[in-house]
Amino acid sequence: MKKVKRLFADFKPEHYELLLEPDRDKSVFSGKVVIDGYKAGRPSQRITLHSKGLKIKSAKITKLDKTGEAVISIDRMNIQKSYDELRLHTKQLLHAGKYKIELEFSGKITEPMHGIYPCNFELNGQKKQLVATQFESHHAREAFPCIDEPEAKATFGLTLSTSAGKTVIANTPVKKQKTVKGRLVTEFDKTPKMSTYLLAFAFGDLKHKQAKTSGGVDIRVFATPDKLELTDFALDVATRCLEFFEDYYGVAYPLPKLDLLGLPDFSAGAMENWGLITFREQVYYVDPQHSSIETKQVVAMVICHEISHQWFGNLVTMKWWNDLWLNESFANMMEYQAVDALFPEWNIWKDFVQRELSMALSRDALPNVQAVKTEVNHPDELGALFDPAIVYAKGGCLLNMVRWLVGEDSFRKGLNSYFKEFQYQNTTAANLWRHLKQASGTDIEAVMKNWLEKPGFPVIEVEHEPQKNTFSARQQRLVVGKSQDETIWQVPLAASQPTDKKLLGSESASFKLAKQTGHPLTLNHDGRSYLVVRYNKGHMDSLLVAVKKDVLSPTDRLLLVQNSLLLERAGRVSTLENLQLLDAYANERDEAVWGMLSGTIGSVRALIDKDAGLEERLNSYVRPIAAPLVNSVGWSSGEKDTSQTLKLRAVALSMAAAAEDKDVIAEGLKLFKGFSRPADLAPDIRAVIYYIAVRYGNDDDYNKLLKLYCSLTNADEKEEVSAELTNTRDPKKIQHLLAMMTDEVRLQDVPTWFAWLMRNRYSRDLAWSWLQANWKWVEEKFGDDKSYDRFARYAAAAFSYQSQLKEYKAFFVPKSNIALERPIKLGIEEIESRVEWRKRNEASVKKWLGRL
Repeated sequence: MKKVKRLFADFKPEHYELLLEPDRDKSVFSGKVVIDGYKAGRPSQRITLHSKGLKIKSAKITKLDKTGEAVISIDRMNIQKSYDELRLHTKQLLHAGKYKIELEFSGKITEPMHGIYPCNFELNGQKKQLVATQFESHHAREAFPCIDEPEAKATFGLTLSTSAGKTVIANTPVKKQKTVKGRLVTEFDKTPKMSTYLLAFAFGDLKHKQAKTSGGVDIRVFATPDKLELTDFALDVATRCLEFFEDYYGVAYPLPKLDLLGLPDFSAGAMENWGLITFREQVYYVDPQHSSIETKQVVAMVICHEISHQWFGNLVTMKWWNDLWLNESFANMMEYQAVDALFPEWNIWKDFVQRELSMALSRDALPNVQAVKTEVNHPDELGALFDPAIVYAKGGCLLNMVRWLVGEDSFRKGLNSYFKEFQYQNTTAANLWRHLKQASGTDIEAVMKNWLEKPGFPVIEVEHEPQKNTFSARQQRLVVGKSQDETIWQVPLAASQPTDKKLLGSESASFKLAKQTGHPLTLNHDGRSYLVVRYNKGHMDSLLVAVKKDVLSPTDRLLLVQNSLLLERAGRVSTLENLQLLDAYANERDEAVWGMLSGTIGSVRALIDKDAGLEERLNSYVRPIAAPLVNSVGWSSGEKDTSQTLKLRAVALSMAAAAEDKDVIAEGLKLFKGFSRPADLAPDIRAVIYYIAVRYGNDDDYNKLLKLYCSLTNADEKEEVSAELTNTRDPKKIQHLLAMMTDEVRLQDVPTWFAWLMRNRYSRDLAWSWLQANWKWVEEKFGDDKSYDRFARYAAAAFSYQSQLKEYKAFFVPKSNIALERPIKLGIEEIESRVEWRKRNEASVKKWLGRL
């Protein structure tokens, strides 16, 4: 694989003085940059910077030493496009020392959502445009020549020349502004020492609200003028979250202000630019009266994730992208820590187990999945390395495991000393483990080595007789395909009862229960470790009795189902065996547990595919299961409803609607007929009503919803509608939705639409044909973006037939490149495992349904 040279080894920037003059009308910009830095290494006749898509107009190199300044003659400049390098060749040798590099350049404001790019929106019927930046992971080089590597930390002095009358914001407060020849020239305060990917600015028609933290930090929430009223929730969460993290880490936020900005066009979910966090609108705006509890929770989680980065990633940064997990895994875990502190009534750690642990284990079960810490040879690999299931979810689960292993006090103490030693610097995992060891006395580096550097996770085979005070445990990697991996992990068992040893550090061992607690023995209690458990039959039977008696915690009940689904994928248990678990959960009323149980029903639906007769038999089996849930929560929300009740209502009605419950469908259609705007429907059941209208309504119902989609400006409401539109079974409607993707759908939303249409069994073939026919368009629009690899991943996630595997290989293998090689390889493994799963279970499930 092509490996880039690390330019920081030869030239170390210390300060950038950057002037940029964007021209929105012409979609171009010009700029000047002065870079003060230090040349290291052997004498040479070249200084190399990163530059991509920039036209270099002039360059000057000056040597700075005790004798004064000396201009160095530049012999020639050339661009090495495959490495994004600007090479300045000099006539004389450049020795180690301080240099000043001055460059004039120009570039393009481009539609792909990275570098400097436009965000389009409408205000009072007029077309408007913001200009914003997205420099992570390696797109600062598209805005100005620089050393575009995480380790190349420097300070930045930014000046922007923009159209007069527009709001201009950046990482730091405005130092001074003046009007020059009809343009607004804004100079910002110098930034802290930071990586290039964290530099950010935006300008355009913006309004804001603000608050101040108890520590005196100004929090400002920016929006387009029509959305300002939707920022109160974000302002409240951001203010309280910053206060929480300052207290939790014991290290003050180092900037005088923190801005948050919702962007109409944004490829990622959000970006943690230091002092100026940018968001996709769907995860930023909240209508306090009409947004669902799910939306509020997602927005809170994303805001806390990005604010956590102000320390993890911004104050202390990984040296190179192979330690990306140091940024993202910590933010993944700490968002739950913060949200739990801000909204304890949400019981958000249960969602952590349902969402993060499930996503991580499912992906991590593939034979050749990447490790959390993976060698990065070229930044173009990073799109695939930002795999949310591994770098975010698995890493977050591992760090949560460490937190429970060392204890909360030791964990916080270790983080405090870590931040204080490495603030404004770059670091590696070893540094963090050293501080946690000093705080706790536990050799965390030894425990975590295989967890970070090896892929996968163990299944723990437990032999235990209930009421006995001993058990044995054996570990083996769980895979959903063929693997000879014999990795042995240091496994925190996280038992629900006190044991004589915390860790299983060998292939097998025996354990003693320190005392009888009356609580059934479970491992990974409440999701505090990272593993799958297979209990022997007698033990499992006793746990299912405990489920019926409501003795186990909701999270442990959830984990039993999660374990079984993963064991099914690996061929250790059958789909029919998992279906039988539903009997034990007949009285279950926890929404997160039912969210996991629905996966069992989903497996059966996937196996019968589009067989209408068998689908009706399955529906007749599911309806009596869903009915008590629907009866317990009803259709109407009440003031005393908890967040759990609101979410359970959505799950129950969704299950019943998917099972074609006539009463639920009739009520859903009745409510749909009577509404004209989203605010007319209760937020927790709105999506279900849309689904019922699309699946069971007539053409007028569908067209009413489509028209609503086109008229909405609230991104959250728009996404909610489009998610249900894509559930249609009508081929003509599906073709129309696919046509919209290259024309009417915002570019940022296209990968999600594709995922929805691939997930729908009735639109899958047409969506797959669309991708093949429009691949050149996909490459043009997404080729340099982190979302590029999603198309390969989303297609693989939907396939489970041998013929589909063949088609996937035929289409994607010839297109393998640096950005797609990893997701294509894993996509093939994922489909292969699902083909085998279908072979093992399809006949028996169809036979069982045939007898109903």
